[in-house]
Amino acid sequence: MPNPVIFVDFPTPDPEAMSAFYEKLFGWQINRRPAGEFHEVLPGVKPNLGIHREETPVTGPVPRVYVMVDEPPAFLAQAVELGATVLWEETYWEEFDGRHAAFRDPWGNEIVLWRDKGTYYK
Repeated sequence: MPNPVIFVDFPTPDPEAMSAFYEKLFGWQINRRPAGEFHEVLPGVKPNLGIHREETPVTGPVPRVYVMVDEPPAFLAQAVELGATVLWEETYWEEFDGRHAAFRDPWGNEIVLWRDKGTYYK
């Protein structure tokens, strides 16, 4: 059996602000359990995500989380309006036959907005 990824956890000194950011950007459901300490993020499909309180910011390289979207430019623009920084505008990745854009959220996490040609789940 392969060893699947089952959870991704984002650190932040402000779980409520980060939760509000992702609720507004992607419409994800957030379970605050307990509020302000750990928030479970329900994106609609597994794996779920977590947001946990971490007072010390992450330094150095960080992992990138890929999120499937219909329109990377629209989500990128909205992320910037919410305080994110553009890492790159939408571009085509020939090897994987998909388009993507990316941002760094206000807490330093890197999110890639991925759009493919309907082949990802095949």
